[in-house]
Amino acid sequence: RGVDFDLLGLSFYPWWHGELNDLQACLTILSERLDKDLIVVETAYPWTLAWQDGVHNLVGEEEQLHPGYAATGEGQRDFLTELSRIVCEAPRGRGLLYWEPAWISAPATGSPWENCALFDFRGAALPALEAFGTSP
Repeated sequence: RGVDFDLLGLSFYPWWHGELNDLQACLTILSERLDKDLIVVETAYPWTLAWQDGVHNLVGEEEQLHPGYAATGEGQRDFLTELSRIVCEAPRGRGLLYWEPAWISAPATGSPWENCALFDFRGAALPALEAFGTSP
């Protein structure tokens, strides 16, 4: 529609959007077709399939995991490290943003995302922060 935008933002969740190689192909195509920078503006990955509260988590099944990346602190870190590499190596890739890194369960409210946060059930930082250049 003639709108001159600054960059193109994409969502990427493997349980909804496919595998990392699918994203890599998409970024390559977009880089070739558009003269715009690309950023993954929302993503997440579980560090566990367990939950702490009575709210059903959106990600809780083995089938939702990306092949090769376990639902562990290290699996979450490794997934995000690889995702960041793929985005930053795309010709116009500029980085990624994590969707709701601190949405852990609180006493009066639950969280459907607590197992995809970057903090464990007690609020301690997880190894995935290393994917963003920060040690837990």
